[in-house]
Amino acid sequence: MSKLKTVIRHEYLTIVKQPSFWLTMILIPVLIGLIIALNYFSSTSASERIEELAKDLKKVAIVDQSGLVNREVVTASGLTLSAADQAEALQQSVRNGEQDALIVYPADLAKERDYKIYLNGNDITKFSSVSSLGNSILQTSLFLPLGSAEIIALAQEGPSTTLITYENGVQTAGINEYIAPGLFVVLFYMIFAFSVGYMLTSVSEEKENRSMEMVLTYVEPKTLILGKLLAVSLVTLTQIVFFGLLTGAGYLIMREMGGSISLPMGIDITQIVFNPVTLFFAAAYLVVGFLMYAGFMTATAAAAPSTKEANGFSSVFFIGAFVPFYFISMIVTDPTNPVIQFLSYFPLTSPVTSLIRNTVGNIGSIEAWLILAAMSVGMVLSIWIAVKAFKLGALEYSQTLNLAKLFRR
Repeated sequence: MSKLKTVIRHEYLTIVKQPSFWLTMILIPVLIGLIIALNYFSSTSASERIEELAKDLKKVAIVDQSGLVNREVVTASGLTLSAADQAEALQQSVRNGEQDALIVYPADLAKERDYKIYLNGNDITKFSSVSSLGNSILQTSLFLPLGSAEIIALAQEGPSTTLITYENGVQTAGINEYIAPGLFVVLFYMIFAFSVGYMLTSVSEEKENRSMEMVLTYVEPKTLILGKLLAVSLVTLTQIVFFGLLTGAGYLIMREMGGSISLPMGIDITQIVFNPVTLFFAAAYLVVGFLMYAGFMTATAAAAPSTKEANGFSSVFFIGAFVPFYFISMIVTDPTNPVIQFLSYFPLTSPVTSLIRNTVGNIGSIEAWLILAAMSVGMVLSIWIAVKAFKLGALEYSQTLNLAKLFRR
């Protein structure tokens, strides 16, 4: 037991002491937070964009030959609407640098749906600003006959949608029921990308640089491989706790902010459902699926003669983890389809398929237990294969382990 603890402690500390381990874990939520913040702070109305752009674009001339542009909209932006017959002269002034830009709305604008921008210089940022200004002026002019600013904003930006769903005559939380279990799908891919690969590199590198010989003089192959698996499991637990704390903090902050943050697809942070049964199966599928993949990765590393070849063989498992997303529509809408049933029980696709089905709630309680049982058998089998392959292939440095030898008693 003391040797097993030594292996676990050594493998765990080797991973968590790496700066790249924490850097990667921190960068992912930071990037997600930046994306959310950018979407939140960039949501301004068309009229606000006109005023903001016009502050830096005072030398912009506007010519309307279509009769679609409203003079008051142009004036409100701090610019002047020039006469249609001045287009050529203003174009020349842009060429000479007297004007920064010229926007010309041609007579056939309604038919051709195209207008011209003449710009002095090759500044892409300035072109983007002038283009946004031209689009906003035209859109606001077209919507102005609708009446109030509220109606114009509704026509320009569109309405939001409040979805109310019923099941068995009772109102449900709709998509808000999918958020909590859906996070386990995201979490699975995070730890799959980070932790499962550690088993592959740990075993294959020690085997390739021949440090495995010294290690095996101290511990038995079974103790070593189980120690590595348990250490990676602790690493995974560390990641789950870390991401869980960040998610919980984000949830509490957004809940305190109430409805000030608009989330897509009708998601309401205050209405998220935490179903204990659904969350139990989500956690179970995540843990058992992870251990199964870790076992297969370890077996691959033990059987391959080099790290390069082990990485090549491991691509099969990565493909298996992403295959369910090619059938995502069928998984959500037709869970009884034979293909989906196969994906639900096949070891390499079962974890992700089951997590998705558990998220959308199209998996019955009996089937949920059957899939978990099948996945558990796959986990035990993968660990058994890993231990067996490690015993036979740990000291074979020059050739790939023979499968016949692996399964021979």
